[in-house]
Amino acid sequence: MRPIPLLAACVMVMAACADPTKVTSSSAAPTRPGFALAAGNNVSVVTEADVARQVENTLPTRSWVVYTRSGTTGTGTFTSGPGSPPLGSGSFRTSTPDGAAKVFIFNYDHVGTPLSTITGVSYSSYKTLGATAPAFPAINIQVDIDGGSLGAGEFRTFVWEPYQQLGFVNTMFTWEHRDAFASGSGLWWSTSGGSTGALTGGSRHCGQDTPCTWTALLAAFPGATITGGFGINQGSGNPGIDANVDALSIAYGGNSITYDFEAMATSRADCTNGGWSGVRRADDSVYKNQGDCVSYVENGK
Repeated sequence: MRPIPLLAACVMVMAACADPTKVTSSSAAPTRPGFALAAGNNVSVVTEADVARQVENTLPTRSWVVYTRSGTTGTGTFTSGPGSPPLGSGSFRTSTPDGAAKVFIFNYDHVGTPLSTITGVSYSSYKTLGATAPAFPAINIQVDIDGGSLGAGEFRTFVWEPYQQLGFVNTMFTWEHRDAFASGSGLWWSTSGGSTGALTGGSRHCGQDTPCTWTALLAAFPGATITGGFGINQGSGNPGIDANVDALSIAYGGNSITYDFEAMATSRADCTNGGWSGVRRADDSVYKNQGDCVSYVENGK
């Protein structure tokens, strides 16, 4: 994926699921010329070469950041499979072996986007461990509830979790499409906004225990604007969950972008026994055959 400029933003990092994004500081993210979503339905491949790896609660240094909690066992990796991912041959794997672990992958290109212009949010997920736990990787969107300059008490994280949706089934070993927007009927919840202690008017409207539709959430906050990360979060409090995600998508202004997570070849072993067909070069291009893959890994061409 080509580097895409970060917008200037006040960014607070992070969390999710049972442990969503929280305010930690107010500081400007790296500033570059603004990002504009290209016309049409776009697909962008994301590999290890595109991300920074950082400890949670640190400001993003690239458009894509994989965050983990310091001193815990959570991991996030680009991998081939499992099975047949919805796009390409790879996906992003999230693993939280214990209750303290947390991992999330956030993109910062959509800062400044009014939530009122969003017409689609979706991704696909696959779970290999955690049959007794309902949690899956969730969508997080960090927002300023009234747009403009981020003031005290205005930061929230809007969270969409599969298990809160009508008709949810804890399906294992199957790729499932997750439509978080669902024409405005997807159920979301919001963090409380720090010291305000409530989402609106001193009530628990749209809290984790009382999620509300996207339409209702925007009715409460018509000026809400993306102010930080958009992406996938497997939060703490979810021990023993091992899952994969792919085809993360957002649409607004009549256009859309879908992110295709893919593995990269870093050794000869990644290329042999058919492995070359499931990995990419750093520039996102595919290999012709095993020899092409081995040549690139060992010689850079």
